[in-house]
Amino acid sequence: MTDEIEELKKKKARQQQDISTLDASADTLLTKAETTHAIKYVTEANSLRRTVKEKTAEVQTVELHLDELWQQLRNNLTTDGLYQCK
Repeated sequence: MTDEIEELKKKKARQQQDISTLDASADTLLTKAETTHAIKYVTEANSLRRTVKEKTAEVQTVELHLDELWQQLRNNLTTDGLYQCK
């Protein structure tokens, strides 16, 4: 179970990094659109923003799964008498 938790933590970190990069790229494209008056950059930025929304939803799903695994681990440790919640 701890291996799965670690993998999910890594996945979450990768996705958050992707989100940050995509968001920065979208900002850059919008700045370029303002200076060049080219609508194609707005279209590309909007596409990146949609991807950011999708990845944000994926991160939320991973967080929920992580919470469930932490709860299971806590329950297992509590029933084994190794962990006491305060």
